Amino acid sequence: MTDNRQEKERHFWDAFANRYDSFMKYLKPAYTKIIEYIKEELRPNFVILEVATGTGIIALEMASNVKRVYGIDISPEMINIAIEKAFDRGIKNIEFSVQDAYRLDFKPNSFDIVITSNVLHIMIQPERTLSAIHYILKNEGILIAPTYCHGESIISKTISSIMSLFGYKSFYRWSIESFKNFIDENDYKIVKDIEIKGKIPLLFLVAKKK
Repeated sequence: MTDNRQEKERHFWDAFANRYDSFMKYLKPAYTKIIEYIKEELRPNFVILEVATGTGIIALEMASNVKRVYGIDISPEMINIAIEKAFDRGIKNIEFSVQDAYRLDFKPNSFDIVITSNVLHIMIQPERTLSAIHYILKNEGILIAPTYCHGESIISKTISSIMSLFGYKSFYRWSIESFKNFIDENDYKIVKDIEIKGKIPLLFLVAKKK
């Protein structure tokens, strides 16, 4: 991890922050399913974290189903929007902060669930994020990692290549199987995986800390 890497990521996502929610409307069908599936894993006494929360779209939806929600993102502009949305909706059991996913500022065994949605494939070193999450999860804690698998087919690879020309670069074009192997190799045991069909298929994955 370098300061240069952090600065580049902050700059990109800060510049995109005001357009993020409009862009995400195109992904609403998939995200509706993601949110539905995540809620099935929640319990009222849970404390959960969303890593790379963006403007808090998922985190805010979870708040009424759990004891407390935390959301972190590398972009101050994204976090500012998330905080404003929480205030406007009167949601009080949620806390947003600016943090780097490679170095999470939480104590060990802090969370029942950590969510990292559609971000691992655009990280230079996603294994560092999984390691940081592993450290802060409770012993029976759960990782929820919905991820677009850009390498699943020729069509998905082609679309991914075109997206990279516009700045949306995927450092990892996993297939569904290679993504599952990646999670397993990083000390998690997969307990559920559901494919959400699309030109770039999305794998909703739930794994327990080994």
